[in-house]
Amino acid sequence: MEIHTWHQTKNPDWWLKKISQCDWTAGQYLYRLLSENRFRKTFGENAEVLLLTDGTNLAAFCTYAAKDDIPDTDRTPWIGFVYTYPAYRGRRLMGKLIGKAREMAREDGYDTIWIATREEGLYEKYGAEKVDVMKDLSGEDSDIFCLHTYGFAGWEQADVPAKTAEYPGIRTPKDLYNALWHVWCAETCAPRMREDWSEENRTLGQCSITAFLVQDIFGGKVYGIPLEEGGFHCYNVAGDRTFDLTSEQFGNRVLLYEKNPEQLRYEHFRKDEKRARYELLRRKLKTFTAGGSGTE
Repeated sequence: MEIHTWHQTKNPDWWLKKISQCDWTAGQYLYRLLSENRFRKTFGENAEVLLLTDGTNLAAFCTYAAKDDIPDTDRTPWIGFVYTYPAYRGRRLMGKLIGKAREMAREDGYDTIWIATREEGLYEKYGAEKVDVMKDLSGEDSDIFCLHTYGFAGWEQADVPAKTAEYPGIRTPKDLYNALWHVWCAETCAPRMREDWSEENRTLGQCSITAFLVQDIFGGKVYGIPLEEGGFHCYNVAGDRTFDLTSEQFGNRVLLYEKNPEQLRYEHFRKDEKRARYELLRRKLKTFTAGGSGTE
């Protein structure tokens, strides 16, 4: 399956037809807005429809937009029009689109994305938290959920300034995370984990080479959390900030970031394959921040 944006897809009429076939009133409204060229006039000039496609079939869609149907609020951006077609339900495919919307919000400079809904129990499983109840344009109550766009441990305080200008645009660890999101790949993953690596779990097997790259850019020290299965999970402490760009691979598992041993790169890089992966990650990051794709 692939994610496309409706305004940039090569076959917008085809996907518009698929949207028109959805059995949801709000989906029909979205179809009218798009077909009448009123979607961006209503929800913002950069509003986009995210399409999760399965070949020529449309599995699910949602919108990413500056506005939703909640008036008189400065909250932005929003995920809306969330819909999965009956044949694809029960597979948590909406998580792929929500992940893409979070990525877009991060790259637009937002730490939080919002959702207005009357559904119960739908968004909590993706990490959303109910924070408010507000009136929508029809005067009905809508539950307001917030979803943090960053999920790595310590993101709230990851504001250490870069000590080098070697990587254009990388000013804070958040900037680095945004760039590495496009760079992490199976080839930079630890070999023993490579079969399990996926775009939905990009930080898997990337901890030590990422932590030492973070150290290159932001200084500080690398520490390691002893793991029950053996080895260490590496993270960074720079100044008084502790953060872990690759913690998401552990899901909801609790990691303790105190009283852990320091990790030294010369010990880690005794393994030729790890040094090679580190160098590959550096090259890919340099290419990406210079305006390339980060692929080799």
